[in-house]
Amino acid sequence: MKILNKLILPILIIGAVFVIYHFYFAPNSDLGSFSKFSTGSEINQEINVEVVQSKGFRKNKDGQIISFYAKDISGKIVFITVHEPLTDEITKAKIVKLLGHIHSDSFTAAKVTILD
Repeated sequence: MKILNKLILPILIIGAVFVIYHFYFAPNSDLGSFSKFSTGSEINQEINVEVVQSKGFRKNKDGQIISFYAKDISGKIVFITVHEPLTDEITKAKIVKLLGHIHSDSFTAAKVTILD
């Protein structure tokens, strides 16, 4: 009986840690809002957005993608520029995670990760 009592508390703690991680810290593909960004701030933040395929992609002289349009949860469409050229996989992506900062009319992304 004592062995059973010694196992219950650790199992409950491990279960609680798992639940907290799963609901609060696990990555997800829920869309974020550009309105949460401070315009003109140089602090990089993460946001999940939907790639707007219909507006196309801009390429550099070498044919590499350097900018595109994205839409947030409220439907606001913003021009996205990237520091490093992107692969063509972005043209098939639906949801991407951006790490960057917003200016008055564009978002500068230091990193782009395809989620879906």
